[in-house]
Amino acid sequence: MKRSVYKLQSKSLGQEANLIVYGEGGYPVVAFQTQDQKSSELEDEGMVDALAEFIDGKQIQLFSVDNFDEQSWSLLNGDNEARAARQEDYFRFVTDELIPRVHELNASNLRPIAFGCSMGAVHAAIALFRRPDLFQGCMALSGIYHSGYFFGDWMNSTLYDNDVLAFLPNMPLDHPYVSLYRNRSLLFCCGQGEDAQFADDERRMDAELNRLGVDHWCDYWGADVTHDWYWWKKQMAYFLPFVLEDVAKEVEKEPVAPWVAKAPEPAKPAAKKAAKPAAKKTAAKPATKPAAKAAAPKAEAKPAAAKAAAKPAAKAEPKTAAKAAEKTAAKPAAKAEPKAAAKPAAPKPAAKPAAKAESKPAAKPAAKPAAKATPAKASAKPAATKPAAKKAATKAAAAAKTEAKPAAKPAVKAEPKAAAKPAAKPAASAAKPAATTKAASKPVTKKAATTRTARKKR
Repeated sequence: MKRSVYKLQSKSLGQEANLIVYGEGGYPVVAFQTQDQKSSELEDEGMVDALAEFIDGKQIQLFSVDNFDEQSWSLLNGDNEARAARQEDYFRFVTDELIPRVHELNASNLRPIAFGCSMGAVHAAIALFRRPDLFQGCMALSGIYHSGYFFGDWMNSTLYDNDVLAFLPNMPLDHPYVSLYRNRSLLFCCGQGEDAQFADDERRMDAELNRLGVDHWCDYWGADVTHDWYWWKKQMAYFLPFVLEDVAKEVEKEPVAPWVAKAPEPAKPAAKKAAKPAAKKTAAKPATKPAAKAAAPKAEAKPAAAKAAAKPAAKAEPKTAAKAAEKTAAKPAAKAEPKAAAKPAAPKPAAKPAAKAESKPAAKPAAKPAAKATPAKASAKPAATKPAAKKAATKAAAAAKTEAKPAAKPAVKAEPKAAAKPAAKPAASAAKPAATTKAASKPVTKKAATTRTARKKR
């Protein structure tokens, strides 16, 4: 059997604690000593030999640790607050310092079984009931679980946390620890001879666990059973196979993540450097979303510019109508119409502003120049006939006809161009916003999908 001794420099205790490890593998079992004893007690009293079959067969690996009861529970004439605080220090040592070392030495992340006899049973019960997330089971033999045995009627919040029979009766059924208790292997045993007062505490424990609906095993041996190692070794050899079987089933229901050894110190910086580029690549994918957000304000600013451009165009129309000049009226109308049509077409996300811009310049500018051009045709004919002589009427009429024909042609050409350009471009612009609204709706469905999956995961 392999035996290893470790010196643990405890920050919680402010002193050194001894740990003896028996075996090279198997399910971890953390063993607490009887009152005021140190880590070698199990070996000295023959408990290690009683469990040799399980240790050599790599069914368990035994971790025997010091206790410091002489500074807490056993210090009867000391300051009660200091005594309770010292017990709390020991509990912190177990949960914060000992358990991580057990995982390291056992090369697993299995939750250990807490085991102890007499005062060791009290430590085992406190460890499991206060931290069921760290311990998978409890084997408590001949323990007395109320603090009044050592502190009398005195109580404070620190001692309350270390008094199992004080906090269990106040635990509600919906407490999160209750569900963990129901998937833990809980064994309590004591004799009914000189252990009668210990049997009373076990019956109280039995009643509270029944109230919480927690499956457990409270066993009571005969009146001839004494409070000593002879019976504890028999009880441990008898109960351990059942507990290991239960624990194996419980671990299947609530699996534990596999333990991973710590990487060597030189390898850590390399891992960090390799991880940073990967993070940048993954972070580069969502960069398209901020780009879309940055483009959105620009698109929103364009409709305002389009409205401002549309108003001057509307004011320019009466000026060209008042002058009634044929050439000047045709040219400004042709230039103003494409600008008014082109600017509303640019803003994709805003469909309503585009529609307003189309209604103002589309029909009215094209109709007004056309109506003013036709009176020009009629006035051109009398202008040619009045100064002419009656003898040359035929020649003047012919000249007037030839002059009127070229004037009509530009008007006819200008009308289709002015009408066609605004009609085609606003139609395209009206179609584009519809496409953008569809595109904009897609991310909404993606967000909805992610929230559903997130809820499922939850």
